[in-house]
Amino acid sequence: MIATEVQNRFVTETRAQDIAARWTAVYPAMRTVLDTVIQAQRGAAQPTVDVARLERVRRELGQLDRGTFKGCTRSPGAFSVSDAYVNVREVLAVTSLGHPDAGAMHRLAGELADAVAAAGRAVRAAREAKGTGAPLAEPVDGGRRERADSEQTERGTR
Repeated sequence: MIATEVQNRFVTETRAQDIAARWTAVYPAMRTVLDTVIQAQRGAAQPTVDVARLERVRRELGQLDRGTFKGCTRSPGAFSVSDAYVNVREVLAVTSLGHPDAGAMHRLAGELADAVAAAGRAVRAAREAKGTGAPLAEPVDGGRRERADSEQTERGTR
């Protein structure tokens, strides 16, 4: 990964270097886990995981590693700390606790989670300092729009 290019105005250079070092060390293992699980699930009579979702995770991890990930179609390619965190959690969901690199994957997830939380605090503080009104509301579901919409519909708030 050209992870020294982890650029976010809310992520310090030291934290970006830590993320880059952890990412570079564990990315090949995450890729291997996904390749193994996808191959096994394709051959299974009744798959136990969503293979298409894992293929998307594998593709996005590769894009994050190359620095070509786009959060939306109009954004330039980059390494996204929050999207990296989401995808690493998806890998952890299909990784055995006995896997030799499981600890490194969990440490990477922890570092990414800390960076995401720090960025969120910085954004809220900046908005409060500008006096733009109420601080940012936390997403109901961790930021996944489709789930938030369905929850709102189920509660009848839409």
